[in-house]
Amino acid sequence: MKKENILVVVIICIAIAGAAFYMKSKPKSIANAGVQKNTDVQKNVDVIKDIDAVVEQKERLTASKGSSIDWQPYKEGLKLAKIQNKPVFLYFHADWCKYCKKLKTTTFTDKAVLNYLSDNFISITIDTEKERDLANEWGIKGLPNLWFLKADNSKISNLPGYVGPEQFINVLKYIRTESYEKMSFSDFLKKDK
Repeated sequence: MKKENILVVVIICIAIAGAAFYMKSKPKSIANAGVQKNTDVQKNVDVIKDIDAVVEQKERLTASKGSSIDWQPYKEGLKLAKIQNKPVFLYFHADWCKYCKKLKTTTFTDKAVLNYLSDNFISITIDTEKERDLANEWGIKGLPNLWFLKADNSKISNLPGYVGPEQFINVLKYIRTESYEKMSFSDFLKKDK
């Protein structure tokens, strides 16, 4: 063979070896890119978790400043009501309940409602999906359902359904002043004006 032919064969072999090497390394790069993408996704998930933790911490700090209701668990709340001699506000709800969500975003964020509840009531929240026995014990059929109790835990009355902030404040005042003992709610509203 001539030198030129040998040189061409060597160049072709080098080209084939280079192409083979390139093809072997390319799938690894694609696989590594997938691993890199998964790592990036995990980093994003971790960042979101960190943000959620900060938001949750901020909500707890804000709650302690009176900008949210100080919800108590059922048994502890009933005991606290007796100790502090305050009436009880029981809130029966569930995550799927449209009007429960509306209460949470309107009535339960109203400053006047928050302040009045904080100063005058022990507020207890009961998720009817998680605490079915309590919901059954109270005969809860529809949500939301708001119950009011005396400090000794005896029942006063309940209020089913959504209630706006203005009306809810009136109900709270009616209960707190024990006006239910002397007059109807409509008479209380007339007297209050």
